[in-house]
Amino acid sequence: MAQGIEIYDEDGDIVYSTVDVTWNQVASFQVNGGASVSNSYPILSGKTVQTVQMFINPPPTTRKALAHTVTVTGTTVAVSGGNEDILVLVLMR
Repeated sequence: MAQGIEIYDEDGDIVYSTVDVTWNQVASFQVNGGASVSNSYPILSGKTVQTVQMFINPPPTTRKALAHTVTVTGTTVAVSGGNEDILVLVLMR
């Protein structure tokens, strides 16, 4: 393990490893409704990546709220479409 924490039991077996268990936050950023954003994070190379998007404002009652499309290709996180302001959270392990 290059970075992180490993905890061993009395027999020398790993019982906890941040590499296997913990999702670490890489970034968070806002994307406005109708906008497209693409960000590159070199630290994502070779890692498992998850993204989460959250609406910033309460859902509208007078029209349909559409989520953005979030894609991860290599070390790039791209967000497009959607008609609401969102917050994107990028996680890795």
